[in-house]
Amino acid sequence: MGSAGLSCGKITRNRPWLTEPKEVFLSTETPPLHQGQVLELEVSELAAGGRGLARAPDGRAVFVSGSLPGERVRAQLTRLKREYMEALAQEVLSASPQRTRPPCPLYGRCGGCSLQHLEYPAQVAAKAAWVQQALARLGPLPAAQPKASPLVWGYRHRVRLAVQQGGLGFFAAGTNLVVPLSHCPVAAEGVNRLLPGLAQGLTQIDARHLSWLEVLAGPESAFVTLGLDPRRPLSNRWRAELRRLCRRAGVAATRLAWGRELEPWEYSRESGVAYYAEHGLELTAFPGLFVQANFAANQRLIELVLAAAQDAPAGSALDLYAGSGNFGLPLARAGRQVLAVEASAEALAAAAWQAGQAGLADQVELRAAEAAPAVADLVAQDRRFALAVLDPPRAGAREVMGALARLAPARIIYVSCHPAALARDAALLLETGYQAVQAWAVDMFPHSGHTEAVLVLDRD
Repeated sequence: MGSAGLSCGKITRNRPWLTEPKEVFLSTETPPLHQGQVLELEVSELAAGGRGLARAPDGRAVFVSGSLPGERVRAQLTRLKREYMEALAQEVLSASPQRTRPPCPLYGRCGGCSLQHLEYPAQVAAKAAWVQQALARLGPLPAAQPKASPLVWGYRHRVRLAVQQGGLGFFAAGTNLVVPLSHCPVAAEGVNRLLPGLAQGLTQIDARHLSWLEVLAGPESAFVTLGLDPRRPLSNRWRAELRRLCRRAGVAATRLAWGRELEPWEYSRESGVAYYAEHGLELTAFPGLFVQANFAANQRLIELVLAAAQDAPAGSALDLYAGSGNFGLPLARAGRQVLAVEASAEALAAAAWQAGQAGLADQVELRAAEAAPAVADLVAQDRRFALAVLDPPRAGAREVMGALARLAPARIIYVSCHPAALARDAALLLETGYQAVQAWAVDMFPHSGHTEAVLVLDRD
């Protein structure tokens, strides 16, 4: 396959966390390389994040966007660092049998879905290998088990889009420029129904106050959160115009956000989207609050956590970074007393409403606090937990590890969207007597370079 279907924009910003060489021996016999230079490269593997790994004539690693293992490509250097370089494949001279034609017409321009050129089963295997590689520093560990997304296309029920000069879309790869769109193949049908009307409506108003727009959609209803610039005054007339625009596009209700501040919201079945219904428990996602975008893969993630929790001793569970109850409420339904710790008052209010609706209010204690001081307080109070579950932001939970080890739950289930951060934090737990016993790679975002990792640790 030639250059058709390959990226023609800048590369993504995924950092080479796991494959950047520790020591580099540069050849002094090759002429200096420069940005913009085109090289013919042999790709040896797929590095974490989804770029092919090759070697330049001077010995440096080259991370090549749009390439696959086993391929020979012609690639243009886009960034040069002392230890490594980045490049963009312009032509595939010898193609991998796992290469496929990307179906999205915006592939290569839009900054998302950078793995569309790789067959989906190979994507799943690659992501499991990345998790395994990240966790290798922890010592002997059973292989990370791959968990594919039940849906490969049309899986995203929550999509955040940038708004720029009246255009609605995703950022172009490696830039702050928006690629306009009115349909996205990885978005759920309910999201795509709204996009043409929203995109057209934004061209008809002054949208300078608007930074982003997030759609949350189910089969029957959809909601929009509008990210407003807190530095710009906003009149009631303009707010009303925004809401009318969304209603005309088919939105059930609109919520406004200024930075981290959210407009008040009344929690009910009608004001959100059901995303989980198992074991007699229904969970609802609400506009403006975090929920995994891939509802079907999130259900698999919850089931993994519940299965791992079954093997923990009887006793209470601690749910850190609890959100609106994604793990804590299913654990309570399974029979555990749960202490859910969450810093967001809005998310905690949604969790309280859901616990009440499910008849679990007596089984779930909600605490509004940052995770690190909350765990330190629990240690000081001599609280005991058989199980701890944590699902921190991408940066991880390094500041929590010391107090969590002193709290000493028999089993810890750590869910992470950043395997390298997970490995860094887990190493601290291993130093205190924990042992890693199980790992999974859950593909929450098919066709992207992202993966969710789950690690189970038991106390010796």
